[in-house]
Amino acid sequence: MKKIMSSKFVALGLALFMVISILGTSLAPAGQIFAEASAGSGLEATAAERINVADATYAAAEYLLKGGVQSDWQAIGLAQAGYKLPASYHSELEKKVKDAAGNFANVTDYARIVLAVRAIGADPTSFAGNGTTPGYNLIEKIYNNSKLSEQTLNNPVYALLALDSGKYNIPSDAKWTADKLLTEILSKQNPDGGFALTSGASESDMTAITLTALAAHKNNPEAYLAGLQAVAWLSAAQDSHGGYGDSAESSAQAILGLTSFGVDPSGLEYTKNKVDLMENLLSYRLADGSFTHSRGGSSNVLATEQGLQALVAYNLLYKGSNSKLYDFSKSSVQSSLIYAPVTIEGPRATLAQGYAYAGNALGALEKLALQTNLPITNPSGSYVTGIGSIAAGSFGGYDGWMYVVSRDGKWINPDVGMSDFVLKDSDQVLVYYAGDDTKLVDSVTLSKANLKEGDSFNVIVTSKTWKWDAATNTSSPVTAKAAGVQVQIGAQTVTTNAKGEAVFSGNVPAGDYTLTVTGYREGKAPTVAKYTKAIKVISKNVTASLTVEGPEGLISEGTLKASNALEALQQLGSTDDFKVDITKSSYGNFVSGIHGVSQGTYDGWWSFVVSRGGEWIYPSVGMDAFELQESDRVLVYYAGENTQVIDSVALSPTQPKANEAFTVKVSQKKWVWNQDSFTSDPVTSPAAGVQVSIGDKKVITNEQGVAVVDGGLPANSYTMTVTGYAKDSVPSVARYTQSLTVGSSVIAPAKATATLSVIGDSRKGTILASTTVALKEGETAYSLLVSQLGTKVVSSGNAGSIYVKSIDGLAEFDEGPSSGWKYKTNRDADPSISADSYILQNGDTLYWYYTSGE
Repeated sequence: MKKIMSSKFVALGLALFMVISILGTSLAPAGQIFAEASAGSGLEATAAERINVADATYAAAEYLLKGGVQSDWQAIGLAQAGYKLPASYHSELEKKVKDAAGNFANVTDYARIVLAVRAIGADPTSFAGNGTTPGYNLIEKIYNNSKLSEQTLNNPVYALLALDSGKYNIPSDAKWTADKLLTEILSKQNPDGGFALTSGASESDMTAITLTALAAHKNNPEAYLAGLQAVAWLSAAQDSHGGYGDSAESSAQAILGLTSFGVDPSGLEYTKNKVDLMENLLSYRLADGSFTHSRGGSSNVLATEQGLQALVAYNLLYKGSNSKLYDFSKSSVQSSLIYAPVTIEGPRATLAQGYAYAGNALGALEKLALQTNLPITNPSGSYVTGIGSIAAGSFGGYDGWMYVVSRDGKWINPDVGMSDFVLKDSDQVLVYYAGDDTKLVDSVTLSKANLKEGDSFNVIVTSKTWKWDAATNTSSPVTAKAAGVQVQIGAQTVTTNAKGEAVFSGNVPAGDYTLTVTGYREGKAPTVAKYTKAIKVISKNVTASLTVEGPEGLISEGTLKASNALEALQQLGSTDDFKVDITKSSYGNFVSGIHGVSQGTYDGWWSFVVSRGGEWIYPSVGMDAFELQESDRVLVYYAGENTQVIDSVALSPTQPKANEAFTVKVSQKKWVWNQDSFTSDPVTSPAAGVQVSIGDKKVITNEQGVAVVDGGLPANSYTMTVTGYAKDSVPSVARYTQSLTVGSSVIAPAKATATLSVIGDSRKGTILASTTVALKEGETAYSLLVSQLGTKVVSSGNAGSIYVKSIDGLAEFDEGPSSGWKYKTNRDADPSISADSYILQNGDTLYWYYTSGE
């Protein structure tokens, strides 16, 4: 029996046919854009524009990267553009989720973070965990969210984008599945095909981001029809400049929505007065690669991050890739562009040095050359024959441009062309002019690890080259002493001898230097490619702290400059007027008395240890031979055979509360001679029987080294002192001090509130008088405004980058080209983040005001 389609389906099919008839050929299912282009969509005619779009993409991305990744939206755009996100961003994202224990106030926060987690290649169903603790399931937080249908259309739209960002197992009984979210979204579509944030007239930004979410559901007839209607609305809503008002962000959002749906935003349907939507976006671009919010304005971070996302999405569409920017389900993020240092060394000097984002060695060279206005001659596309004014064969032989890559501290001599050498993290590219005998500097070592002014030292240089082995058809590395090269440190230049050694005779002043090795020759290519290394020559005298502990108490302490431990002790004695006795012996000089306490008193002697980097050092040399380093802490103490130093002091709880008991656990350290290794080995143990003094409390530690402070202490700041004094004897431990703060008892906070006022221009006056409002969890400067004024607030942008365009009919630019709405609080007179990211605190005063911008 023949099937008969329902009247609803027939009507839907007719509606689809009508929309397609209106839009023409610019509509193309994702992945078929090239087929449509060959059929005459006009894509070929905009090839030059696409080159500009590619350049604009790189420039915008690298503008943002220079300032560090400041938002999750930036991270998403950068990752999809092919840039490797900094490890610091990974850490910050994990920390943000851990600090919040996986709980956020808004659905849009969960959605944004899910997309960011996908951008770094991680799993949002188990994120920010560790080897023993599972991560947080951020996807579950979305599909089981009880607040999703509240507030604005942003909630279901961004929730759907997050659920579509990967392949997740969504339970059938979840509060929100993709189908339920679609139903919620479609119920909000206006008759004209557009969407609004809350209710009322359709808005370009909301229509665009909704279209972005619908793009993944084109197989759903109702969602597809809604998408086509939104596509048509975005065309009809364009102004005479090809955009949506004077706003880069609105153009960017429209491009993102259209490309996600497979529609070319540079097509005829999106061209008004010969300006298409892509050209409109690029009209906001500045020379440094950033974007302005409005024409004639200055760089704007929100406009730049949204501009980048739009450019990336357009490039993806043009390449025939998955052009849904927020969809990470079909392929992992390609982080192929590495931030690599690049150096171009000519035959006489360095031509350029810098960093470039590139996927291969040639790309890195070309990027640096572009940055430094250095022309590159590469007629074949794979062999560089000239850089700047220096062409291959300049010295009449087989000289020319070469390249090598340093990876993990070792030189690689590539056997492929520059365009085929794929870069990896930590790679360093060196492009250098070479002859047949030019070598590389393989290593530079100094005869002294820590150079001090006045030191004599040697610099040992080795070189590396590669010799072709005809039998194996491979190049084998050969290292040798680099004789006859010049080593420069500051104003001094020394030529290496036959052993590759440059001898510096004790006249290098303290300072930071760039050690440079060169092999320049007149009329020839260099013997070695120029090499540089940062070194530091420290002052003979460094800043160190010194404490002198006698058998019955502190003798003196202070901070001073000295070259060795004995000099520091003698300086402190001179300053604080105590005598230091030095005895000479066949084993060297040693301290035999301090401040009247002579060696032998109580069968003891004077000893010293040094704390460096938080660890005790037990020197194997005398005080006069122990060279100090910056920030060393020297402890000189009177000791016997069993005297130890305090190794650590731990409190439980770590932050004691007022008048509540707490414990202090003390461990001690001594050094025991090892006859097998002929070394003194550290041994730690509980410091039993020592006295812990805090304020008027004095407690003796038990056998486990624990002192119990019953009843606690009043809230205050204290100095905690650990001692082991004994009458007519050496101490069991050297005195130790540590600061301690006892906090106030926790007081339950009152219900959080904030005060809001909204002031317009001189004609509009006060829109909302000062009003105290109870704060919801995670309340932001934007959400509080919307909660009080509702549809009177008109805004644009993504979650995390909301821009308020109008309040109560008073809109941006009404009072001039720089006029518009701003906000401030009692804590921040000029917040640098979007209002929907600014979390309010109890007692805040929020002030929205209209400014002329002058």
